[in-house]
Amino acid sequence: MTDSSNDATGAAGAGATSPPEQAARDLIDRYWEQLLELEPILGTEVGDERFDDRLDDRSEEGRAHRDRVQRDALAAVTALDRGDLSEDVRTALDMIESIATRDIDAVRFRLDRFAAVSHLWGPGQLLAIVGSLQKADSPERLDRYVARLRSVPAYLEEVGRTVTDAARAGQTVSGVVADRAIAQVERQVAAAPEDSPALRPVASGSDADRERVAEVVRDEVMPAYAAYLDTLRAYRPAAREGFGLCELPDGEAMYAALINSFLTIPLDAATVHETGLEKLAATRDERREIARSLGFEEPNDVLADLQASGRNTASTKDELVGLAERQVRRGWDAAPGWFGRVPDANCEVRAVEEFREADMPFAFYQVPNPDGSRPGVYYVNASELSERPLHHLATTTYHEANPGHHFQLALEIQRSDRVPLRRFGGLLSGGAFIEGWGLYSERLADEMGLFETEFERMGMLDAQAMRAARLVVDTGLHAFGWSRERSISTMEEAGLPHLDAVIETDRYIAIPGQALTYMIGQIEIENTRRELSARPGFSLKDFHDRVLSLGSIPLLSLRRELLG
Repeated sequence: MTDSSNDATGAAGAGATSPPEQAARDLIDRYWEQLLELEPILGTEVGDERFDDRLDDRSEEGRAHRDRVQRDALAAVTALDRGDLSEDVRTALDMIESIATRDIDAVRFRLDRFAAVSHLWGPGQLLAIVGSLQKADSPERLDRYVARLRSVPAYLEEVGRTVTDAARAGQTVSGVVADRAIAQVERQVAAAPEDSPALRPVASGSDADRERVAEVVRDEVMPAYAAYLDTLRAYRPAAREGFGLCELPDGEAMYAALINSFLTIPLDAATVHETGLEKLAATRDERREIARSLGFEEPNDVLADLQASGRNTASTKDELVGLAERQVRRGWDAAPGWFGRVPDANCEVRAVEEFREADMPFAFYQVPNPDGSRPGVYYVNASELSERPLHHLATTTYHEANPGHHFQLALEIQRSDRVPLRRFGGLLSGGAFIEGWGLYSERLADEMGLFETEFERMGMLDAQAMRAARLVVDTGLHAFGWSRERSISTMEEAGLPHLDAVIETDRYIAIPGQALTYMIGQIEIENTRRELSARPGFSLKDFHDRVLSLGSIPLLSLRRELLG
């Protein structure tokens, strides 16, 4: 069986090109190859199987190598004249600049010390990610998969050194994040090997294949996780009692770099905070208007009545998944009136695995692979169903699936004519555009008539209020020293149930800056649409196709390409 690596490693372009264009294309191709070596799981995700037998290098030497690669790339991009380059190449260079700057800052500020102790982007997620992405359906693929699993102990040993180093240096995560990371790994270590997500690639394989993987998980992987768990427990007393980056000596500069990395436009924490307050007030007025149309005084009165009625929660996991599937189909069927181009295939709906559902958000999306053998997946969280209001599900579905992330990222991956860096950009950069499109899609779903009741429209406005509150809370925590309790209270006032408010707040504590991407990205897309709609011949369908055709690029690049 041949590798699928050709999906992701073709030449940057064909045909006659100018010397500057060719030099830029060569740089882009070299950089992509370097990224695949630095991030082996990225290769797995995009269908390039050459590095499926390994994990990324978390050692001190690996960190120094990453820094050199990114500094060299940034210097090379900066030296190029981009004036007469094609759109594909020009925007790819923008992406290199964004990714390289992000990684250089990550090394400079030792952000790996935070990633080493995280329930959201730490080793506790590794087996679920690899198990959902990698194939083991041939002898060669199985060998590579087993080799990757056997590299987990060395990987965790290096991560453990980083954990210990972070404690000595005093650059530790908040105790609430450490507790969640510890609990997550405890659940993994306690689980039977045959229940590990690492066995998913051989679920339909032979008994011998399943036993081979289970043996590696039992004898090599789980003992390594047990040792990592001991390291986390030893680290726990050093974890911070507070919550924000502003407590750390370099915290202000660190947070500014993270804002720049996630938003890809120049904004400071104070401006973001004020924007959040303004948007929160405006959304509160919209929510109040719907509440009064339903016979209530305040939005929270609507939510209280829905909860008391017992008709706003699912009874079973299957009921939740089934409702999400119907909404996915509704968005898919309505799309041709609003988009000229749609993905080749719809996405699947799955429930989040039990071992990680306690730490995961209500829903999230996983992209398909290039050859279509792994579909796009919309995950819904079926834990604590009594705490999951169903009137929020529709807007979440339209954000994560159709016309949101599935349209955006599946269409991007289908562009086989593009340089790989552009084709798979959603996995690498442009976070503000990605999440901005998701949030824009929630408002668009209202325009498309996808919400079937005023309660679902209230759910859409609840989601808008939550994203506005994120601007306030994330900056409140990391720039202005807010407490966790104040942050949770602010999220509840924006309409979140207590459980979700706690999970969301702990997410902002764990990943500073990421929560800002949603509303800032939406604002940029809406502002660009408003400017273009004033021009003669504007078509909303063409606008959507053009925006999605550009792919996951920095917001500054998006404005330049759309507005000229």
